[in-house]
Amino acid sequence: MTTMSPELALVDPELRADAVARLPPIYVNSFLESRALPVERVATIRPSAALAYLALAIVRTCVFDAVVFAGVATCVLLASLIA
Repeated sequence: MTTMSPELALVDPELRADAVARLPPIYVNSFLESRALPVERVATIRPSAALAYLALAIVRTCVFDAVVFAGVATCVLLASLIA
């Protein structure tokens, strides 16, 4: 059997022994080895989707506020002309 359920390996001693035998060997002192540091990437400036969404939301809000302001101003003007 090439694949086995991890739950079966926990319950059955034979399957557990087989699963442990298939594990790769572990080098105990691997945490002591020094690794090469990753090379820093140069940051490139490009607009993100979040920035574009923020700009669109600000423009939509300003346009909506201008329409509401014009509508209220028109209602006030009509009400003052009638009264």
